[in-house]
Amino acid sequence: MQLDRPVFIGGTGRSGTSIMAKLLNTHADFCLPGHENKLIVEHGGLRDIVDRLSGRYDITRFHFIIQDFLSRAQQMQQFGFPVAELNQRLNQLRKERKLGFQQAFEIVQRENPTIPGSIHAIGQGFGIEHYITCTKAFLLRIAAHIAPDGIVDSHGLLKPFFMAKTFTREAILAECRRFLDELYAQPVSAAKASRWVDDTPLNFVNFDFLHELYPKMKFIHMIRDPRDVASSFTSQPWFPSDQPLAISVCAAMIRSYRALKDSVPADSLLEVRLEDLVHKTDETVVAVAAFLEVENRFNTAMVSLDKANIGRSRDFDPTLTEAVNRELGDWMRLQGYLE
Repeated sequence: MQLDRPVFIGGTGRSGTSIMAKLLNTHADFCLPGHENKLIVEHGGLRDIVDRLSGRYDITRFHFIIQDFLSRAQQMQQFGFPVAELNQRLNQLRKERKLGFQQAFEIVQRENPTIPGSIHAIGQGFGIEHYITCTKAFLLRIAAHIAPDGIVDSHGLLKPFFMAKTFTREAILAECRRFLDELYAQPVSAAKASRWVDDTPLNFVNFDFLHELYPKMKFIHMIRDPRDVASSFTSQPWFPSDQPLAISVCAAMIRSYRALKDSVPADSLLEVRLEDLVHKTDETVVAVAAFLEVENRFNTAMVSLDKANIGRSRDFDPTLTEAVNRELGDWMRLQGYLE
């Protein structure tokens, strides 16, 4: 196994990251245990652990980052709710109203706002027992002491209370790398693969950290017409139905990416347009194989024009189209979306 050579995929979201991940997973060398490992770069994940535990000493700050990580890891063990009756209600809605999982989940969550559920679960992909074992082992390596009864301070009762060890940045990076190596080793071995893949969209504004974590990593940035991205955002249960807001968020992420682009070696980064993957599949996949340094043994049958929803923003209000062009015109011209 080459666990030190993972492939990270990222993009604005709704940009083809899942399609690319599924494509890579058809190759014998790659393993995708589950989509979007949100324990790496998202809030409360490994990036926050590294930044905080290697920063200035603050006993309470250290406690909260460990608590956030553990809570996030526990919440993503499996889909749905920790209450059986709510899962029954969720399944009932799906069956009777013929709703998708996320649509039914949103209804149940709004009916029960104080009980946190999860529309995203990676524990099942890794195997829940293995996932819990790796998470606990990591926790015990970074915590100097765990007080089950907690402590009382200005925040009230913090129970349990996590007293973190102090680390240099290199040392805590090594612990995070060890956690991921242990987590991915079992599914990669079971798949008889050699490398693992993660397709969390926000990877693309964190690939400087990903390169720091795994210097031999490869990063694929999935690009899609921002007008289609903004249109798709507003149809998702996790985003407000506000097209101007979607445009603003998309523009902010792309600006952040462009500021980071030169922070990693050029041979670590490949940009792929979703439109090219769909319309110029063979040519694009040849470039992907060369970039990843593997034989071109991908199964391209799963690349679907229908599922890609190319051109979904045709019904955009003209004023919104103008707003996209104003915010991202130079980027869109660079990528071939505007004359």
